[in-house]
Amino acid sequence: MKKLIIFIVSLWFFCASCGEKKPAALRLAVASNLQYVIDPLVDAFKKTNPGETEVILGSSGKLATQIINSAPFDVFVSADQKYPLELHEKNLTLTAPQTYARGELVLWSLATNEQLDLNILDLSQIEHFAIPNPEIAPYGKAAVEALKFYGWYDQLEEKLVMGENISQTNQFIINKNAQLGMTALSSVVSEPMKKQGVWTTLNPDAFTPLQQDLVILNKSKERGTEAAATSFVKFLRTEEAQNILRQHGYKIAQAK
Repeated sequence: MKKLIIFIVSLWFFCASCGEKKPAALRLAVASNLQYVIDPLVDAFKKTNPGETEVILGSSGKLATQIINSAPFDVFVSADQKYPLELHEKNLTLTAPQTYARGELVLWSLATNEQLDLNILDLSQIEHFAIPNPEIAPYGKAAVEALKFYGWYDQLEEKLVMGENISQTNQFIINKNAQLGMTALSSVVSEPMKKQGVWTTLNPDAFTPLQQDLVILNKSKERGTEAAATSFVKFLRTEEAQNILRQHGYKIAQAK
């Protein structure tokens, strides 16, 4: 009889544990310029927050549209301040936008080994010039501003090839489908890219500073992941996270 009771109790605990719902994964909607830094950030975050984390990369504009259409994301890590603010104004966020980093735009080429001198750059032989789509990618908007600042836009307008995001823009340049292009500094200093081609920074007055914001989304409360989302946002403001961002080509966020 005693063995039967023990068996029944053990069976009950086993069935109860089988019925436990697996915690939902923390879902991060992340701008493509963060392609090479988001994994190191998530790895560092998971040292103290070991739950499952999913990263969805895309242009900030497309991710924002998906969020407006009820995509089940917990945190939106944007390439600008505009899209997080728009989502906040639509009451789709649990928090106001917070700046976590500032990005940098560079001119990059794999079609030449010569130093890129912005003062004597010859654009007459350029057939295609790659930038992200300015309609949906903040780095693309900054690239158009830079082209106009240097007086190149009229000469290159018909030669522009536009990637849906930073990742696709990089592929145009890497595959030499474009002789020149503008991309994120974080791309050209990444491990896969840092020995490929030549690049140069731009005049900081050439484009609006790429202050990058994030927000915790309403969906995180619905999905039961609000605590994990809050922890991730707090982590991005830590010295460890800011150092990782800085090592990958970002300016660190100013404390608020």
